[in-house]
Amino acid sequence: MNHALMPAAVLAVRSLDRTMRGELPNEIVDTIQTHAGLAVVAAWIPVSGLDVAALTANIWTMYIRINKKLEISFSENMMKSIGSAVAANLASNLAITGLGSLLKIIPGIGMVTGGVLMSATMYGTTIGAAWIYLTAIVNWVKKGKGSGDDLKSCINDVISQNKNQIKNVINEAKRDYKK
Repeated sequence: MNHALMPAAVLAVRSLDRTMRGELPNEIVDTIQTHAGLAVVAAWIPVSGLDVAALTANIWTMYIRINKKLEISFSENMMKSIGSAVAANLASNLAITGLGSLLKIIPGIGMVTGGVLMSATMYGTTIGAAWIYLTAIVNWVKKGKGSGDDLKSCINDVISQNKNQIKNVINEAKRDYKK
């Protein structure tokens, strides 16, 4: 891992902290911050493919932790299905992540270039995934909390109705990370 980039990751997480603390409970923000930081760490895993797998597991785990904080219970299959719905929306960011991962095959400069390229993207993707998920949960609660299928439907609605907002959330998170 490139220790020189860690201060940038810390600053990005602190920026997220200031932005979100007023709107979300501290425990939820802490969970998102932790997973955004872990996404940056995953970007520096030197094995191509393992880094993307770590990002996927990280986001899925973030959803589970958010559910626990909000006392929402779903089966593992339902959580994977929800994660897949969000991942499909974030495909363009995941494509950049895949390119960064592929660059790591080149010793030295490929690892550094891949890690740099992936850091902001994985950070932004994690924040974007959290935004989609939390927005869907709010809509799901407003509709009366049905089954997990209803939450998946809310996620699909959030994704289809907020494409520009999602892009803005991800891009803002990337900018905050790069500062």
